[in-house]
Amino acid sequence: MKTTSPSPQSATVTSLPEFADHRTARALFGLSRSYLYNLANERKIRSVSIRKPGALKGRRLFDCASIRDFIQASSQSV
Repeated sequence: MKTTSPSPQSATVTSLPEFADHRTARALFGLSRSYLYNLANERKIRSVSIRKPGALKGRRLFDCASIRDFIQASSQSV
């Protein structure tokens, strides 16, 4: 009788994504789009803009670890 272990592809992901767009960040952390952009502009959280060279528009992604760090720091100061 041969036994096989489950394939790595069938494992469930229990951790947060590394980066998230504003919709996903809102679903995960409950922070509005404008608040996320304000925090990024104030350098309280990290974000990156993904766009093609020379393009004016792109995709803004927010670093989930920096959002978690910001929330933890905010909750400790209250």
